[in-house]
Amino acid sequence: MILRRAIEALGADYDQWRVLSRVMLRNDLRSVSSLQLDTGEKKGGNSRAWLTFLLYGAFGLWVAMMASAVPGLFLGGTIALSAAGVMIAMAILIDFQTVVVSPDDYHILAPQPVSSATYFVVKVTNVLVYTGIMGILLGGPTTLSLGLRHGTLATLGWLPALAGMVVWTTLAMILLYTTLLQFVHPRRLRLALSYLQVILMMAVMGAPIFMTELTDLLGQADFEPTTAMLLVPSAWFAGVLPLATGDWSLGGGLGALAGAGSLGVFLLYCRHGLSMSYSERLGTMMATTEARRARDRPRRLGWPGIPPELRVVSTLVRGQFRHDLNFRLSVLSIIPVTLFYLLFATRDGPLPDPFVQLGFSAGSLWMIHFAALAMPVAVVDSLFRSESYPAAWVFFAAPVDRAKLVVNAGVCVAVFFVAPYAVLLAGMFLWSFGNAVHAVVHAVVLGVFAHLALQLRLLASPLLPFSEPPRKGGAMGNLMGMILISMVIAVFLPLIFRVGYANEALTAVLMGTLVVLAVLLPRAVERSIRPRVQRLEFAG
Repeated sequence: MILRRAIEALGADYDQWRVLSRVMLRNDLRSVSSLQLDTGEKKGGNSRAWLTFLLYGAFGLWVAMMASAVPGLFLGGTIALSAAGVMIAMAILIDFQTVVVSPDDYHILAPQPVSSATYFVVKVTNVLVYTGIMGILLGGPTTLSLGLRHGTLATLGWLPALAGMVVWTTLAMILLYTTLLQFVHPRRLRLALSYLQVILMMAVMGAPIFMTELTDLLGQADFEPTTAMLLVPSAWFAGVLPLATGDWSLGGGLGALAGAGSLGVFLLYCRHGLSMSYSERLGTMMATTEARRARDRPRRLGWPGIPPELRVVSTLVRGQFRHDLNFRLSVLSIIPVTLFYLLFATRDGPLPDPFVQLGFSAGSLWMIHFAALAMPVAVVDSLFRSESYPAAWVFFAAPVDRAKLVVNAGVCVAVFFVAPYAVLLAGMFLWSFGNAVHAVVHAVVLGVFAHLALQLRLLASPLLPFSEPPRKGGAMGNLMGMILISMVIAVFLPLIFRVGYANEALTAVLMGTLVVLAVLLPRAVERSIRPRVQRLEFAG
């Protein structure tokens, strides 16, 4: 049996590998959020999994279009492999603690006769199952586009190139994590990797714009790949494509050899790094408490008339912002992502005034509209998952109205994040429009739209704050769904503005309608989700 020989060639026990891999995958598949969107329901997992697969497939279609928009098989393959590699690296980085290695592995497996080699192969297999599924969904459409454009041989070359890029990215992220953890405490490493996560998130959020601009530039110019591209790992595996079609070259051969050689080196080093002794050290380090600095005393909201549910959620959010690094960075990442979109939107000059250039004439504003809708939804998504989820037992034991807690989570995001964000947008618009009234009105309208989007998000997926554990693949599925839906809404917003900004009377009607919806929608959401949140179960 070829598989048995391959596993045993790595020094692992085949029977143990098969049993442990099967158990790990079964435990993952029993998780509602594994490679799925968080919907707050325990039923219908298959339909939600298919929805997540469709989102990855939609991103794969975009990757295929980018690869087809540039001249040359090698260049198109490099772009497609780069996009797939960034997405896979982002997924591993978001879920690095539960996907790569767990400090509990040693305590569970140490009493068993499991060797370090077997442990390594089991963990890599577990990770490759997820990254392999993502690779198929992200690279599948490109397989068809390359076959139609360059022939069957290009398709046959694309399959090993895609597989190599998926395995290379997976091993590279594992090697990065295990190497750094030998020198850095897990808590400090989490800080560094969280900042890297923000950078990769900016790359994912900016990919639709950056890659579109890049393909337009390369499509207009008579671009010829240079040897400098061989410094990019995706170009190594893309070098297989011209070789498969018979276009032999020294650069393509060297790139293919570099890709295969780097896989061997990564596999060798990961085998020594990801071991049972490594898991033992990780568990010991995580159990060692560090001296913590004294924290500020918690402050309470002293404003009169605030509902108790909003007071509870706001206090919890402030506490999580101080202590939960992932949540803090998910909030702080709004600023650089917004500035990133602003720079792209203003690359040809100031932003157009939607009150002057009605409808799609102010097309460059769609990037800002996308950021205004997507960023708050990303924040409210991060309110549901936390490593401190066992503390959420109080929500299930105390006599509280869970529906009000869920709705006020959205209100809290609107008050403490959307409102300051709207002030920032108003300043940007004032600089671009030169009209204070237009700037303030448009910022307020976008803020109300963001508030409505938050409530609709809670209606679709009602969950209690910080009550869900991090799940494999769930964060990436939510991120991609948020990007896709926000982009669709941002594209059609100019139709509303074309009517609402036509004159002062229609603008007043639009703002009045939005204010009424902003007041009534949370109440409607509260009534609608009450039966569903009462059926929620404690995840701890």
